[in-house]
Amino acid sequence: MTNRAAALILASMVWSAGAPAQQPGAQAEPEEGTRQLWNNEFRRLRPSAPPAAKPVSAMGDAMVGVTVWLLREARTGDDQEVRVSAGGGTKEWTPVRIQADTVLTEGQRVRVGIESARNGYLYVIDREQYADGALGPPYLLFPILRVRGGDNKVAAGRLVEIPGPEDNPRFLTMRMSRPGQVAEVLILLVTAAPLPELKIERNPIQLSPAQVQAWEKKWGAKVERLEARRQVGRTYTRAEKEAALPGTRLLTYDEPLPQTMYRLQAKPGDPLLVKVPLRIAR
Repeated sequence: MTNRAAALILASMVWSAGAPAQQPGAQAEPEEGTRQLWNNEFRRLRPSAPPAAKPVSAMGDAMVGVTVWLLREARTGDDQEVRVSAGGGTKEWTPVRIQADTVLTEGQRVRVGIESARNGYLYVIDREQYADGALGPPYLLFPILRVRGGDNKVAAGRLVEIPGPEDNPRFLTMRMSRPGQVAEVLILLVTAAPLPELKIERNPIQLSPAQVQAWEKKWGAKVERLEARRQVGRTYTRAEKEAALPGTRLLTYDEPLPQTMYRLQAKPGDPLLVKVPLRIAR
């Protein structure tokens, strides 16, 4: 896409998505009881967890949580504090949870929230995918200097949102950039230390496809995915809004968990690498 990095930061914040690009090795969703087990382990890793609730299983912290928020028109009774304005008009929108593989339509507006159970540094890379399996060039969407000053530290309870709190508008409008595009794939990477080969700039930058492919080959691991099906349709909360602001607060033990949970069978010390496709239909 011509000048795609610049386009990503303009007020329109246009993204595209399409058919499934499932994480290699991802399994069918297990029973609700398994999700509850994951929930318990994830919340116990938050720094606010009481000592008696600290993790006791061997699951470890190789988990990444993602929440895709769909903006629908605000309704009577929706919390005024979490509504979003759009287009400079008087209409307001309320973010509600959807499953990660929900098929969206062009023109719909979304946000993406990310929380890592493991302490580290988060990188979010975006690649378009096309019907023939080809991929567009990778772009580093996060970190960038104009969001959190480039601070990409993550930990359980710390919420990172795309677009960030400093962005205007605070949503992405779903568009297909060209015929034949079938997906927009987010590659989430959580590393133990900053990647020295990446220079963080004010705006998104294009990365080397060979470098991204090398990371995927080196750090790709078997992934299981679980949805919190009973949470679909629930609205964004003040706690989540506050936790997404830099330097404010963390989500606590009893506050909302991510909608979609990814658990990786990664080697100890290896980065966590997860692919999250956004899908769209005309």
